[in-house]
Amino acid sequence: MTTFLLQVHANSFAQNVTLNQKNVTLKRLFTEIRKQTGYNVLWQEGKVNDALKVDAVFDHQPLNKVLDKVLSPNSLSYTLVNQTIVIKKTEKAFFEKVAGLFASVNIDGKILDAETGMEIPKVSVTLKGSARTVLANDHGTFRFNSLPDDAVLVFSFVGYVTQEVKASNNMTVRMVMALQNLNEVVVSTGYQTLKKETATGSFGVLSAKDIARRPKINILDAIDGTVPGVQVDLRNNKITMRGINSYNNSYQPLVVIDGFPAINQNLTTVTVAGINGNPGSPTVAPNAGNAILSQFNPEDIESITFLKDAAASAIWGARAANGVIVITTKRGKRGANTINYGMTLSTAAPADFSKLTSMNSSQYIDLEQELVNKGFITDPVAQLIASPTNGFRSAPVSEAEEWMFKAKRNPAYAAQRDSALNVLRNRSNQDQIRDYLLQNSITRQYNLAFSGGTDNSSYYLSGNYTKDQPIYKSNSGESYNVNSNFTNSFLNKRINLNTGLAYNYSSAKINTAAVQALGVGRLGLAPYDNLVDAQGNRIYRGVTFTKSVSDSLTRTKNLLPWTYNPIDELNYNTTINTKNAIRVNASLTGVVTSWLNVSVSGQIQKTIADQVNNQNLNSLDTRELINNSTSAANLTNLNFLRVNAVPKGGVYKTSRGTSDDYSLRAQFDVKKDLATDHHFNMIGGTEIRQAKYQASEQTLYGYDEERSSSVAVSTNVNYNTLLGSTSRLSTPGTVFKNRTRYLSYYSNAGYNYKERYYISGSVRFDDINIIGLDRRDRAKPLWSAGLRWDAKKERILEKENWISTLSLRGTVGTGGNPPLTSNNYTLISTGAVDTYTQLPYATTSAPANQNIGWETTKMYNAGLDAGFLQNRVRFSLDMYSKKTYDILMNLPLNSTYGFTTLQMNAGNLSGHGTDLGLSGDIIRSRNWNWGSTLNFSYNTNKVTDSRFPPTAATVGLATVTTGYPLDNLFAYRWAGLDNTGQSQIYTADGTIVKSTSNTVIKAEDRVYKGRTTAPYFGGYINTVSYKNFELLARITYNLGHKFLIQNINESNYPTGNSSSGLLATSEALVNRWRNPGDENTTSVPGLSGNNFNSISRYRYSDINVRDAGNIRFQQVSLNYKVPQLLLRKMPYIKGINLGFTVSNLGLLWVANKEGVDPDYQMTGTYVNLPPTRSYVFNLNLSL
Repeated sequence: MTTFLLQVHANSFAQNVTLNQKNVTLKRLFTEIRKQTGYNVLWQEGKVNDALKVDAVFDHQPLNKVLDKVLSPNSLSYTLVNQTIVIKKTEKAFFEKVAGLFASVNIDGKILDAETGMEIPKVSVTLKGSARTVLANDHGTFRFNSLPDDAVLVFSFVGYVTQEVKASNNMTVRMVMALQNLNEVVVSTGYQTLKKETATGSFGVLSAKDIARRPKINILDAIDGTVPGVQVDLRNNKITMRGINSYNNSYQPLVVIDGFPAINQNLTTVTVAGINGNPGSPTVAPNAGNAILSQFNPEDIESITFLKDAAASAIWGARAANGVIVITTKRGKRGANTINYGMTLSTAAPADFSKLTSMNSSQYIDLEQELVNKGFITDPVAQLIASPTNGFRSAPVSEAEEWMFKAKRNPAYAAQRDSALNVLRNRSNQDQIRDYLLQNSITRQYNLAFSGGTDNSSYYLSGNYTKDQPIYKSNSGESYNVNSNFTNSFLNKRINLNTGLAYNYSSAKINTAAVQALGVGRLGLAPYDNLVDAQGNRIYRGVTFTKSVSDSLTRTKNLLPWTYNPIDELNYNTTINTKNAIRVNASLTGVVTSWLNVSVSGQIQKTIADQVNNQNLNSLDTRELINNSTSAANLTNLNFLRVNAVPKGGVYKTSRGTSDDYSLRAQFDVKKDLATDHHFNMIGGTEIRQAKYQASEQTLYGYDEERSSSVAVSTNVNYNTLLGSTSRLSTPGTVFKNRTRYLSYYSNAGYNYKERYYISGSVRFDDINIIGLDRRDRAKPLWSAGLRWDAKKERILEKENWISTLSLRGTVGTGGNPPLTSNNYTLISTGAVDTYTQLPYATTSAPANQNIGWETTKMYNAGLDAGFLQNRVRFSLDMYSKKTYDILMNLPLNSTYGFTTLQMNAGNLSGHGTDLGLSGDIIRSRNWNWGSTLNFSYNTNKVTDSRFPPTAATVGLATVTTGYPLDNLFAYRWAGLDNTGQSQIYTADGTIVKSTSNTVIKAEDRVYKGRTTAPYFGGYINTVSYKNFELLARITYNLGHKFLIQNINESNYPTGNSSSGLLATSEALVNRWRNPGDENTTSVPGLSGNNFNSISRYRYSDINVRDAGNIRFQQVSLNYKVPQLLLRKMPYIKGINLGFTVSNLGLLWVANKEGVDPDYQMTGTYVNLPPTRSYVFNLNLSL
């Protein structure tokens, strides 16, 4: 017999005991009793299972009640012998033993997942103390026959906590996953996985469960406001982590997918260019294509880890200064085969016209009348009469202006003009725009996944299809995703092979007709411009010349039609973007010893992006190109002679970009317990990587789509255009190539003593092929070091049961960005043939630069993690400081060298901030649960290099300025309008300067108003669940920054015949200066012809600066999990989840008194309106 005797001083048996420990072993419990009461505790090994786990939650309870509560259900008893508690197995009475010989029971039971309520198949059920075992079936049910009446069953399954439960008939056992413990949160660095409570670095984690709670087609929306320190700017499509570390817009974190850097690092590129209101033609470039996160099926993501400080991210070396986003995809789990089907439907209406801050038709006509009266718009008919040679080139005027000029030429038309203008004043084209150019957006997404495995292998295979119908007609998008991960073990799990494959195909159809019709410029619609007449016939307008001149040129001079209607253009000018992307990875791991693993892993990525822009012969661009290539031989008589500069036919543009990325890594992993209290882990390895990019483009003229033929043209000869200028066709084709190679060595090590004191460190050495640079300049060592103290495990705090966890962290380290855009040798670009010499030519594209190196960021981080009241309240605080030096900047250079600037390591930038996360389980019960999470972040930066003083040009738009943040906002000091309605500003000494004055504005004449990026930001998430229902609400906030109200600017201020467009005229112009004396009641400048200085100074003056603080209601979701009881009649269905989400619910609060949304204010395009509410329906089935 072996006994364990705990020697201490004895106290009275009547002492009270306070315990707050769940799932604690009896041995640990007896130790706690000994500490609190002083009793010796004696038990017999083999007879008493001291590893048995029990729940011991008592508050000042007598010792005898504690022992009764804990021991009796486990057939144990106790006696007190000479100040010693003796624990023993409860002996049955003689007659009970005899009856037990003749009595046995048969039981049935069911095994469920404690979190999801789904059945767990193939669970091992063992009769404790024997070798008798049964296996649960595929539906998680089991039967055990001939059990003794006091039988205890042991339930075990890979990935779940083993449980011991007293047998009873029709029993239901709920098993808990091994990683569902709050203290078992795992973070992935891409090289290794760590328990979060043992890591020294600063991490943020979004689990698959977190992602599922925020159903979004674009997962970037779900990240917004959920992770402290991570700032998502959906309006400008960018994401930053703890601010900016460079002057060169180098803000994006490194994206890592399944352990390797992604080939496409552009996180937030919109899937379909133009659909989000960016009408510019997309290009084939390294950063083109869909966003990384958008390529992923959200159902495939197991976790997203954000590495925020140096200790977390330094091991990634190059580009890790901006943080690292590690995406881990799902893998199969050992167990029965599972099929998951998901469907998501998202819909939203076009933005609400009622929120437009533009003029209505009557206000617009009043403005046009003033423009005509003051001579800012000229009569094209009068110009044609006065100068037949050039007058036909006059820009067109609107329908209202035509009536104004008609009556001006002949007063007899005054009554007709008034009647016609009255009709136009009461007309609005918004209904026609909705009917012909816009539509409700609808996005459908379908997911199907298969997973399962055995003890030695597992698999995960999924497919995804997305169909997108945006709000603009003739635009669409679709994508296919296939993802697979396989795991296999050999030789008694000493060899492990993991393989993965992901394929993505996306296609986007882009047409900008609707975008341009709703924007600024000659194709924009005035508020009364209808698209069709009362009979449904399309109305055509002149957009280059007046309609009458355009029709005349077509009718009499054999030119192509030159009028325009955007409905036609929906079918004639289309761009198709397609992309094929594949990612293949594999890793082979060998278990050398119990403490040493070695592995070899690699990944191949390839992306092919194609773009086809088919400008049909009927498209406006093609018609204008062909018509303009016609010269006027005798302009007086308008006798035109066609030249063959541009052949008749369409214009067909193609481009292709190909990206290849290869990575290979060798690594060892050490995890060794040096003694009972000393634990050591280490990884080390080397990797090589090559990234190649190649792009080409081609333009065909005179393209015949049916025959797929084109006509050869000369791109080296200028031709005279109908507009009286010269032009030349663009080069038919170009080719671009680039290759970057990386060689790296890295290591990370950690040590802890008694799982209480932790120390970690990492080092990485990166070498990158940069043309001509010495190794000492292009290679860079980066490092980090960290400490962690688990204070809760100190003896002084162990008894403080209200404190669940308490730890302190501290790290320091470096990250960097390589100088990929600079070279030690002069770079020469060769061209085809010079226009004038007709000889091949070359240009110097970049000068030699011997003094170039890495940008380096050094960061300090201090953190505090705490949990209280059984972890019902959780708190995390990080404070950091960082400095980036040797930032690449273009500095002035003596122009006699042939260049005016040279890129050098010249800048310094400092910053600091705070990340705070607070979460709590306000209610935690069987049926009701209520949890809240609050994230708060603060970040600021300051230019510390003295070579960048403020300049007078630094106004409105941020520039690098010493002593100020990078996102600085400087403004003029507004001094009101003068008596002619023109802007005035103050200098620093109070002198008033008119907009027409030649006075030089100095740097000190401006005033600093603040930052344009919110220094304070975060989110609040509230989750309430009742039984199978869960309601989630998410709010985000941005505070402490400023913005300029863009109600009037140079681009939308009407100054001539080309002033048109639905949004080209701000409603603010209604309050413009019109007559002397108005300067006392308004600040909006009057019409001033071409005095853009007046508009610019008004636009960038402090009178238009507002507080941009806002709180936004982003999402509310309701999810319902169908109870297992209702699924019994559907034996093949394991689970059904239904969800409904409403997003973009609008502003809850805005700081400026006008109520202007600082993220969505009118700057000239319809898409700047706040997005309307979107509705997402989702269904998930588990089979």
